[in-house]
Amino acid sequence: MELITRRTLLGAGVSAATIGLLSACSASGSADRSVILWNNLTNSTQQDYFQKNFVDAYTKAKVKFSNKPNNAIDRLIQTALAAGSGPSIVITPGPSTGVPEYTKAGYLIDLSQYADQYGWNDAFAPWALAASKIDGKLMSLPTQFESMAFYTNPTTIKKNNLAVPKNQAEFEEFCTEATAKGMVPIATGKADWQGVNEWHAVIALNHGAGPEAVYSALTGATKWTDPVFVDAVERYTGYFKKGWFGGGVNSYFTNTFATVYNQLVTGTAAAMISGTWEFASLRKYFGTEAGNNEVWDWAAVPSLGAGVPEVVWDLAIGQSAAVNSKAVDVAGSVAYLNFLTTDKKTILNAVRDQDFQPSPIRITASGFPTGTDSRTADLYSQLAAAKKIGYTTWTFFPQKTETYIILNWEQVLTGKMTAADYCAGIQKSFAEELAAGNVPAAPKPGQGI
Repeated sequence: MELITRRTLLGAGVSAATIGLLSACSASGSADRSVILWNNLTNSTQQDYFQKNFVDAYTKAKVKFSNKPNNAIDRLIQTALAAGSGPSIVITPGPSTGVPEYTKAGYLIDLSQYADQYGWNDAFAPWALAASKIDGKLMSLPTQFESMAFYTNPTTIKKNNLAVPKNQAEFEEFCTEATAKGMVPIATGKADWQGVNEWHAVIALNHGAGPEAVYSALTGATKWTDPVFVDAVERYTGYFKKGWFGGGVNSYFTNTFATVYNQLVTGTAAAMISGTWEFASLRKYFGTEAGNNEVWDWAAVPSLGAGVPEVVWDLAIGQSAAVNSKAVDVAGSVAYLNFLTTDKKTILNAVRDQDFQPSPIRITASGFPTGTDSRTADLYSQLAAAKKIGYTTWTFFPQKTETYIILNWEQVLTGKMTAADYCAGIQKSFAEELAAGNVPAAPKPGQGI
């Protein structure tokens, strides 16, 4: 089975010519003691900002930054590490993707020995470090903190006399009223990226079945075949079949991200459910940069099941960084990794300037620099203080199970698989990975972060 990451398109490949260039970026076999970093920033503005503030501004070592294509970086890194080369700082789409495999292959160093030196136990949220450990060893550090959100255009909400929902009954009323007014209730689409499937699976499980149930299954205490999960998946995919998500199953398959954003800004759609990574994307469609006077807002994803809290923050590490065991200067690489993930001034300035997502360091609203979008500061300060938490597939589920969830979600949408069979498949894959010790550590629900 091909493993999917949140940033890699299915079928994306690396050309032989590109692989042939890897030796030029070797972390070993060279007298050059520079710290080498590859990343996958989406546009030249972000790349230039990162170069200036995260690379050039670092004075303790020479850092060489190279941006790689979104759909190639994971395979480029994997190929380079297998050849005993590659970047000093190894970027992955989170602690459960790439890191376990690289750890078993001996490609990464154990960072545990540096935790006290750099004060990481105080700098990071405890759950984030726990999720970054494998067999008790700290193998990576989190660079991006994410959650899911319910996005709206307040003008659309007011014009159509809609109320942002907080629970299942209100959500179903919201979608019914939006449909009656000729709108798409929830804008969404997977034409650009199949991984959108897992965003919806995360909502179905955590907000439909509830975080207590998800945690119980993640620890092996209950099975994913439990009726609470089957009912949640069946109910949520039923919303698709009613046309509430994306305008229907067929439209969901063909809607691009641009279509989704345009529906939200024009009022064709009443809302959008997605992640906090959308902050950077929405600025291109709303307001001055987009040449209009529209604004967006966010709210917590509503409860979609009986007994599920109205506010549940789905915890996610959107990107992790580790240190290549073949790095020429391991100590220098660790020092730079510490700067990259814990330098609060640099990190929060980047949130303000580019809507970069911060690492899961301890953040309060007062800590954000002047000029930060109040919506951003509000979300991350609430997220950092969250008491009711959920569990994203790309952070707390083992990789093969995550891949199964992504690939087979649409099989349920199209009626080729029942919700019960889908959950049975999750259980089969998960049980194997749980027995192999591949399930990341998850914090208990209700204890906060």
